[in-house]
Amino acid sequence: MLQLSLSWQGLGALAASPWLLLLLAVASWLVARVLAWAYTFHNNVHRLRCFPQPPKRNWFWGHVRLARPCLTPTHSQVNSNEEGLQKIEELAYYFRDVHLWWIGPFFPVLRLVHPKFVAPLLQASATIMPKDRFMYNFMKPWLGDGLLLSAGDKWSHHRRMLTPAFHFEILKPYMKIFNKSADIMHAKWQRLASGGSTCLDMFEHISLMTLDSLQKCVFSFDSNCQEYPSEYIAAILELSALVTKRVQQIFLHMDFLYYLTPDGWRFRRACDLVHNFTDTIIQDRRRTLISQGSHDFLKAKAKAKTLDFIDVLLLAKDENGKELSDEDIRAEADTFMFEGHDTTASGLSWVLYNLAKHPEYQERCRQEVQQLLRDREPTEIEWDDLAQLPFLTMCIKESLRLHPPVTAISRCCTQDVLLPDGRVIPKGNICVISIFGVHHNPSVWPEPEVYNPFRFDPETPQQRSPMAFIPFSGGPRNCIGQTFAMAEMKVVLALTLLRFRVLPGAAEPRRKPELILRAEGGLWLRVEPLSAGRH
Repeated sequence: MLQLSLSWQGLGALAASPWLLLLLAVASWLVARVLAWAYTFHNNVHRLRCFPQPPKRNWFWGHVRLARPCLTPTHSQVNSNEEGLQKIEELAYYFRDVHLWWIGPFFPVLRLVHPKFVAPLLQASATIMPKDRFMYNFMKPWLGDGLLLSAGDKWSHHRRMLTPAFHFEILKPYMKIFNKSADIMHAKWQRLASGGSTCLDMFEHISLMTLDSLQKCVFSFDSNCQEYPSEYIAAILELSALVTKRVQQIFLHMDFLYYLTPDGWRFRRACDLVHNFTDTIIQDRRRTLISQGSHDFLKAKAKAKTLDFIDVLLLAKDENGKELSDEDIRAEADTFMFEGHDTTASGLSWVLYNLAKHPEYQERCRQEVQQLLRDREPTEIEWDDLAQLPFLTMCIKESLRLHPPVTAISRCCTQDVLLPDGRVIPKGNICVISIFGVHHNPSVWPEPEVYNPFRFDPETPQQRSPMAFIPFSGGPRNCIGQTFAMAEMKVVLALTLLRFRVLPGAAEPRRKPELILRAEGGLWLRVEPLSAGRH
């Protein structure tokens, strides 16, 4: 009765007023945030009107699901399959510089397909134009803050410290590793083709070969993974597959849900295995370095010619004499293992496919290699030979143009970006640099679908922008390991053509852009051993 009488006199309302004020404050804050977002969104839409866009599917979906999607800012607009790449080619024909896509009603993405327009983005510093974090965050537990995932000052600092690791004097001794790994793969092919010829999935065999090479170059460790199963190699392959699978499952983008699933458990287990392997080698090597001292350590390594990637990172110091931590070294080593094996395997697989489709170019490459290695025993490609294979290099470059291992990269604009024609990309927008679109743009490359190595003939240089050919990206964030990758591709391709004739498989492959450009169901080619005498 007392409570009732108080409420009739209005005292109950006074007691509740602090809660009402708090509720009012929260509601006002939410309304203010919504109004601020609505204003920013409307202003952004208004500023983006200068960019053309294809017809939307509808107002809600925007350009998503024009075909089966791959749910990332890089690929969400088109299929992650053969039809999707054909769609990109079609768009490069109609929209020859920049066009706008909408992922749903609220998320705009600008896609750039012309060298003049990608240049301001690629040439900007890492702080102004950082990588979009969407998909890369899924790899963070695995790769840490390596060059692929780091940003800003940390990226710049590590880039300066890692550059000496890819100096040609460091890379020269790796040539024997490339030769040996190719020899192991070819010996396996010889056994499989003992009946005359055999059909092989290039991605399966070449991925194992590149992982074998990298494990020796990075860790000086021989797991014999091309012949026998390796837990470490299996874990890397599993992690790559799990990241690709997760990207396509939108409800598992949240970490707390993903790690409750069987895939999440497998991902954690594989991460632990990879990290434990790398940590053990780093710690053993650091103990050796401390006990011997840097001078004696370097002297012993130089004598044995075994200075690997881990050694270089352990010895690296910045301008203030500061070393990389064990965690930093692990991140860079794991990043190099991931980035180095997949992209090189893709590049090699597709160049073999293109040469299988064009036997006249394949034969010319073979004659070039035979001429270079005549009367040489053992049959081995040396560092100085790489410059003596101009036509083979042209064939590799044209294949990288036609089938770039990485089909697109994304950047986030932290400030307004002025384009060459005066249009401005507003701050805060995601930009997709379509490497595939640039390489297939008919205003840049006449007859872009034709495989023509003479586009890269050094005797007849073309008047093209440096940004017209960007298989390793461009600008300050280009691929630090591109010299390593090109050297390995030249060695493996030269020895393969010396020992085998490569012929098309029974079915035409269907391209499939994932983390790298693959083929649905594998890239199957027939290999036929040549004269056994050379092998």
